[in-house]
Amino acid sequence: MPHKKDSPIVETAEQTGLPLPLLESPSFQLERLRRRTRDGVEAALSTHDTTMREYWVLTCLIEGDAASQSALSEALAIDASDMVRLIDALETKGWARRERDPKDRRRQIVTSTKAGAKAQAELAVLVAQAEKAALDDSTGKQRKHLRKLTQVVLTTESAEAHPEGPDDPVAKGA
Repeated sequence: MPHKKDSPIVETAEQTGLPLPLLESPSFQLERLRRRTRDGVEAALSTHDTTMREYWVLTCLIEGDAASQSALSEALAIDASDMVRLIDALETKGWARRERDPKDRRRQIVTSTKAGAKAQAELAVLVAQAEKAALDDSTGKQRKHLRKLTQVVLTTESAEAHPEGPDDPVAKGA
């Protein structure tokens, strides 16, 4: 189906050389935004010899309680073997440490260090600046709306995947 010439995206399609259906595709646009944001954040974090995923793990350790490697892997959707490497890197930097869980000797509990807390505070500023720069054409209100929309979509997805209400088959013992 041909697209109307008066579509507000037509000029952008002509400027970018991308087909209009892609420019109207949420999945395509979200991927472009993800790439743009990730590139900016990774560049900012590289000045401190760290990565975005290391920052994510460190932030989870700072903002939450001590966590097992498997809990961190699940929360951040990071493969367990990748998580081991990320925690190794954080330990090498002196930002995190692993200890055996006294209740389950097979489990590793990961905690942040004072140096990790200091580093995370500095990195959080860099990340916020990089994210703002990636969305430089957006107003503060638009960025806030984007965050809220993202949270609503992901919260809805999570609720559908893990219902916790009275109709939850797991809660009913099914």
